[in-house]
Amino acid sequence: MLRILRYPPVITLLYMLMMLLISYLLSSVNVHLPVLHWLALFIVIIAILVVLSGGWAFKKANTTVDPTTPEKTSVLVNTGIYRYSRNPMYLGLLGLLLAEASVLGNSLCLLVIPFYIYSMNKRFIEPEEKALMRIFGSQFEAYKNQVRRWL
Repeated sequence: MLRILRYPPVITLLYMLMMLLISYLLSSVNVHLPVLHWLALFIVIIAILVVLSGGWAFKKANTTVDPTTPEKTSVLVNTGIYRYSRNPMYLGLLGLLLAEASVLGNSLCLLVIPFYIYSMNKRFIEPEEKALMRIFGSQFEAYKNQVRRWL
């Protein structure tokens, strides 16, 4: 069971459940406006495109997309969407949280976002970046200095 917690989408799902719980327990703060649903749809579409774009770039470079084995990375992907974000797949998952907050219409759900970013940085991104530094050295350092971690 705990092994499944090694995957970012699962962690994202847990944060989505937290937001749902916040919205349920503090429903007096909920605001239901149709524009928020349209905003959520727009964010979901962008988020999915960002995630797919990141995955496609990895597939095209024929390197691993598995965050549990960053040491198996064979190519430093720094083209396509990776010119704008070092972690577009995590950025896309963050977009899904923002879309959910919009659908739920509860601004308190946004309080979850900084904790999500912190946990993704600590649990996934920092270990991945250490592995990339070991594998690619100065090439990764140069990339890291040119492209922001999230956006």
